[in-house]
Amino acid sequence: MKLRKLSSPIIVLALWELTSRMGWIDPLLVPPPSLIFVELWRLIINGDLFVALAASLERVIAGFLIAVVFGVTIGALMARSQWIEDAVDPLVELLRPVSPLAIFPLAILWFGIGEASKIFIVALACVFPVILNTYSGVRSIDASLFRASQSLGASETEIFRKVALRGSLPQMFTGIRLAWGIALIVIIAAEMIGAVRGIGYMVLEAQQTLRVERVFAGVFVIGLLGFVTDLGFRAMQRNMLPWYQPAKR
Repeated sequence: MKLRKLSSPIIVLALWELTSRMGWIDPLLVPPPSLIFVELWRLIINGDLFVALAASLERVIAGFLIAVVFGVTIGALMARSQWIEDAVDPLVELLRPVSPLAIFPLAILWFGIGEASKIFIVALACVFPVILNTYSGVRSIDASLFRASQSLGASETEIFRKVALRGSLPQMFTGIRLAWGIALIVIIAAEMIGAVRGIGYMVLEAQQTLRVERVFAGVFVIGLLGFVTDLGFRAMQRNMLPWYQPAKR
């Protein structure tokens, strides 16, 4: 990673520390980063951070994987079949604008207060960007590739796996990266509403007890988790798609 990409966060943290220490902003409401990192270290030492992070990641990964499997399959089938697109597209466009958190009370009624309701909400929130980007990726493949595969005797299943899915991987990865970011947003909100462990619950509990440093520490962990995992997705994309070269700026 280029060093200049780290310059803006460092500058923001330095200005934040200065303005808080000088009293230009209320340090009780916006504590300096040094105190936030001290609280973060305390959470690491006593193990509370790892307990909360493990609970959140368990829910996020389960819901995210379900969304990817369903989203890729549905998106590719919609792109390959006009009948499936006509049947599924209205449902996608009707449900996509609905906030998953608005459905969370129903999810609790259906699945209970346990893990299933949170996994369901994460999967519901993540599935739509995967569907739309996979659909766009398959539709952007040159039609001559499909005709050539058929003329060489490939079955529809082979065309689906080796042409449609592989050819749509660049756009599919875009949808997967978007879905992962949405998953992190949704799970934190869901844990604030109905959970007794997790990063979202930790942040809410800290807010209720006026431990502002811990609130900011939780927010920092969420942001760092999203940043690091997105770097992982980018590296995975480069390794899996060495032939793909994005447009030069």
